[in-house]
Amino acid sequence: MSAAVASVPAETVLMAFAELKITHVVTVPDTNQRTVLAAVADDSRWPTVRAATEDDVAGICLGLWIAGRRPVAVIQQLGLFAAANALRAVAHDYAAPLPILAGLYGREVDRDVTASRRSAVRLCIPLLDALEIPWSLVEGPEDADGISEGLAAAFDRGGVSVVLLGAPTS
Repeated sequence: MSAAVASVPAETVLMAFAELKITHVVTVPDTNQRTVLAAVADDSRWPTVRAATEDDVAGICLGLWIAGRRPVAVIQQLGLFAAANALRAVAHDYAAPLPILAGLYGREVDRDVTASRRSAVRLCIPLLDALEIPWSLVEGPEDADGISEGLAAAFDRGGVSVVLLGAPTS
């Protein structure tokens, strides 16, 4: 864990989207990333597709990629649990790029993720490891370069890559 867990500004996330030439944001709205979603809604560069479930997010992103687009999924980590089978299929059966920006909903910012009292926080990384999905943890603005790097990995290698945001965005 970094010395201090801090919010990453929404503008920093949008700069990463621009750098990666993201074309669409596909989301089940996430309260931890509400500032990112509000900024995206105000920016015509990224049409937003709102889905009912994270399974839907994976399918929509896959369809957009097949159509030649570069989508990003913006969800809570709880959705990783809900969409485990879809993530497995996209990562291993289809080898399609699926970059995911996931807010760690319920994260106690004074605790390491692995020491969280909340199972949905503590077990998120072991879930990703079990699914053989690469992930990175961004604990604040000093780690913000990890957003671009982590999301780019999905496009570079063809598969799922998850960037976990350790604190709500600002």
